[in-house]
Amino acid sequence: MAKPRKNGVNVSAAIRDYLKVNADIGPTDAAAAISKQIGKKVTPTYVSNIKTLMSAKPKKKGRRGRKPGRAAVTARAAHSNGGVQLATIEAMKTIVGQLGPTTAHQLIDLLA
Repeated sequence: MAKPRKNGVNVSAAIRDYLKVNADIGPTDAAAAISKQIGKKVTPTYVSNIKTLMSAKPKKKGRRGRKPGRAAVTARAAHSNGGVQLATIEAMKTIVGQLGPTTAHQLIDLLA
């Protein structure tokens, strides 16, 4: 928590209060008027910064979303990296069941 000031003047609060009453005044004139009012020198740049922060939209609070995970392996990617799809294995099982292992092996050698 911030330490309280010795002279008790919060410059930002004074600028906000002054700008609520005099919204159409420029930063240079506002800085001169606020400096006279609180007895401290206030720069027009500081007044402009506070004025901008007053008109800014509030920041969105909340948590960040989950990081994206790995993409699902597609059929083309499965063949390109040496993987085999389940549908291909099931088709081979039915062929081996119908033809027998030796005939299926001969057929694979013929097609390869």
